[in-house]
Amino acid sequence: MSDNIKLTSPVTSCMTRISSVEEYLNAVDEAYQRLCSTPRRCELWYRGQNQLNQPENPPAKRWDLIPSIARSPYNPLMEVIFLSKFKSYAIPFVQELPSFPIPNGRAAYWHWLFMMQHYGVPTRILDWSRDALTGLFFALDGRGANDEGKDAAVWILNPVRLNEAFSFHSFVKPGYIPNVDEEVVNLYFGPNAQILANKKPAAVIGPLNNPHIVAQKGVFTVFPHVREITPLNLFPDASDYLLEICVEANSIPSILEQLQRYGVTHFTLYPDITEVKKQINLEVREENQVPNTSSN
Repeated sequence: MSDNIKLTSPVTSCMTRISSVEEYLNAVDEAYQRLCSTPRRCELWYRGQNQLNQPENPPAKRWDLIPSIARSPYNPLMEVIFLSKFKSYAIPFVQELPSFPIPNGRAAYWHWLFMMQHYGVPTRILDWSRDALTGLFFALDGRGANDEGKDAAVWILNPVRLNEAFSFHSFVKPGYIPNVDEEVVNLYFGPNAQILANKKPAAVIGPLNNPHIVAQKGVFTVFPHVREITPLNLFPDASDYLLEICVEANSIPSILEQLQRYGVTHFTLYPDITEVKKQINLEVREENQVPNTSSN
């Protein structure tokens, strides 16, 4: 593996390129050695992306670590528009649930924002997982014809180091990752937060308000409420807390087969009755239960 990644530099290339789950796990171990150099407890977060930053793509189409609301043609100041429209359309549905999932008070803002994220509405949030194989699965799942022949990527983040770089520890103990309901998160990232000189995102724990987040061991980075957002990997010190692993395009089908054998599937990561039909059809085909109707 290459050792040409320098500290305190943006992350614009992959640490290594893997072609199997075994190679991926070895790369994760190396990432741990690079990103977890202190003796205290260290955890890593993982984010899979279908397309790697392709050098032939213009900057506007690069797959940097940037939240959906900051991707053209949107910008983060449009959040109030998306939030108000989502509430208008979603309230009739959530009111029918056995237990209304949105609390009262200041926490309501964050719970609405995370519900928006879950249903694909643009937000300032990026999803991560505490599970390395889940991150790998999301790098490979749902690829289309336009992705053929292109590598995928898994980003690996040390969330504590990111928060140290953000200087969260004026308010929380070193090593502690705050929940979005806490005052420090609202102070820096809430809808009325002051514009700070530090434009970094921070690592946070979100509300466990749906079974997908639980199954995916979901955790998050939240970006500041400013018009222009810098992708996480392009901060000058990004390599202190961030690495990227490439997944070889030609190996993606075989890696997905490996993950299925290990029990990492779409159904296990999206435990929902709407996925039952897909799972049943998959099992029926794999078990050769479909009758052969061809004539003899």
